[in-house]
Amino acid sequence: MDIQQAFDNLCTDRDFLDLYGEHTGDFLTRLTIAQLFSTGSLYHVVNIKFADGSGELRLCDGYHDITFNNQLYIASGDFLDIQNPTRSKELNNTGMSVRVSNVRPEYVTMIKNKQFDKAVVTIRMVFLNPMSGAVMQDFGVFQGEIDSSSISLDFSNDEEWKSETDIKINSFWAVLEKNARSHCTDGVHRSYAGNENDGFFAKIGMWNSEAVWKTKQ
Repeated sequence: MDIQQAFDNLCTDRDFLDLYGEHTGDFLTRLTIAQLFSTGSLYHVVNIKFADGSGELRLCDGYHDITFNNQLYIASGDFLDIQNPTRSKELNNTGMSVRVSNVRPEYVTMIKNKQFDKAVVTIRMVFLNPMSGAVMQDFGVFQGEIDSSSISLDFSNDEEWKSETDIKINSFWAVLEKNARSHCTDGVHRSYAGNENDGFFAKIGMWNSEAVWKTKQ
């Protein structure tokens, strides 16, 4: 099923139509995309696989835990901001950031110990049925590798403390930004930033062309 057909199904689903009608008083036969989003049935599910192979975390920004693909995604903290990924016709390392507040204390410890670094992150958005809470449709948002994670703690309130976590995620195209350790030609070598005036490979080619090879019997 393509994306357009998936949204068509959601916009004509009876449960979403009834929910929109109860909130607005307008009982329609079809919702627009904007009206569908206004029902408050859209959430994000985040899968984090640790680089050391020790396991994975499954989190969501719902008011309650979400079961998706037979796996439980735990409601943890408030997702203050999930940056919208941009589209491009070129292959670029266009990453994204996720900001979460009031995460669980055990996750705070993991972040401080840098256990999240280099973990593989998969983010999908899901539409929940407003009556049953089951996932009706899901769409891929982003997949990449955590570049860095930081956390700030606020103990100004004696009764409770607050935390805010900021996670920077590289896309899998980050490998394009790495400099090669060796090059086959002078032109390739000089195409990398900082190597424009480096004539080392050109000199090697000249030395090889001038070398006189002899054999000894």
